[in-house]
Amino acid sequence: MGYSESEALAAAEHMSNRYGTNDPFKLAKRDGVSIRRRDLGNNILGYSMQISRIPMIVLSLSLNDYQATAVCAHELGHCKMHRGLDTNFFSRVGAEPMVGDNEYQANCFMFELVFGNQEVSPMNYNTVLDQYELPHWMWRYFEVIR
Repeated sequence: MGYSESEALAAAEHMSNRYGTNDPFKLAKRDGVSIRRRDLGNNILGYSMQISRIPMIVLSLSLNDYQATAVCAHELGHCKMHRGLDTNFFSRVGAEPMVGDNEYQANCFMFELVFGNQEVSPMNYNTVLDQYELPHWMWRYFEVIR
């Protein structure tokens, strides 16, 4: 089932309201999603999959706290919206033209979860993206969650 932009945002909002937190690690635990940390090399930051119908998020050991939060939120979006579908790795080299529908939806979910309750000025978009080590082309998602 494909999700629209507004449905992806609503899914993140519903999940955070249901469990009373925006922390993707707490949300995953409360929703039965297992999280593992593994050495994934220099380019792969994380991915999600299902093992025996149990959703799992795998995050790179190299992530700092900000990166881990963003990648976990993105992969949690896949777990909630794209069960049973193969998804791409969240990688450092992810370019804007490579973002398909599923990745766009997971990015919307991530931005709503991580930044939806914050007032981020357009003048600070790139500063916030740098803090989370997200590519600057993602500034558009701040406009989506407004």
